[in-house]
Amino acid sequence: MVLLATRVKQDHDLLKHTLKVQEYKARLGLTGGSAYNTLEQVADEMLKSLVEVEDFVEGSRTKFQILSHAKYYDRDGVIELQFHENMRPFLVDLREHFTQIPTEVFLRLRSGYAMKMYLQVRSWNPADARNQFTSWKMDLEQVRWFFRLSPNQYKEAKHIAAAVLKRGMRELNERADVTFRYEPLKEGRRVVGWLFRAIPNTPTMTLSAGAAAAKRRQEQKEEADAAKASRIPDSTFENAKGRWLGASEEDRQRWLDQVPSFIRPPSLSSVNLGPMFLAALSEIILKEESPGLPGLCAA
Repeated sequence: MVLLATRVKQDHDLLKHTLKVQEYKARLGLTGGSAYNTLEQVADEMLKSLVEVEDFVEGSRTKFQILSHAKYYDRDGVIELQFHENMRPFLVDLREHFTQIPTEVFLRLRSGYAMKMYLQVRSWNPADARNQFTSWKMDLEQVRWFFRLSPNQYKEAKHIAAAVLKRGMRELNERADVTFRYEPLKEGRRVVGWLFRAIPNTPTMTLSAGAAAAKRRQEQKEEADAAKASRIPDSTFENAKGRWLGASEEDRQRWLDQVPSFIRPPSLSSVNLGPMFLAALSEIILKEESPGLPGLCAA
């Protein structure tokens, strides 16, 4: 589907697409007759696949097929695909209105969770100047809906974090040009959702062995810091947030300069602050005010 959407963007041929197997062999890593057979199977699956569109105003759901029909020219190795008419809004002006997905990156991904998150973080791509905000929130139900988790899958927030979010993040770290970080949102001690932040990424698989190992160590440290922040008492976060809100721009900038970019709030005037930033801010303030305490001196 991504390959077809890319072609639609280039050709502006909205509903009909002629898929010539020779053009896709190299990109799909296929050889000989297997290419045609594989693409025929893909077309067959698309004929069975449904798109579901929700209208939250009407409270309605509309379902339709991706393709209305597929015509196979066996001798020529060509498959003609006709998109369903209801797909038109999704195909019109993709270049202008929808995220541009690098096909070669998307095809590296293996898990469905990573694929869905990649589409999401590309739409919040921090490298795109059109995006003013690179963070967003989702509560538990929104996350379950986004990943299409059944009621019996990963019933607890910690299971979703471990099996879905962490897995998707690690795969994007390894394979994609944009990845994400996430922090729990709590009511008391209960996790009720997550704050997500899209960040630029150099795929680990493209690095030399030494650089890849160093990047993985840094990512492991970030995960350990996030786990540590999740155990910090709420009162510590409230104190740090109060200090931030009451601070001058000069103080805020000095603090921001001391924390990693991926946990910083979007601006000096931000009031929605993530747990990892507040944990780091709390430590910075403690070091500034008690520089002589054991274990708090700069190395």
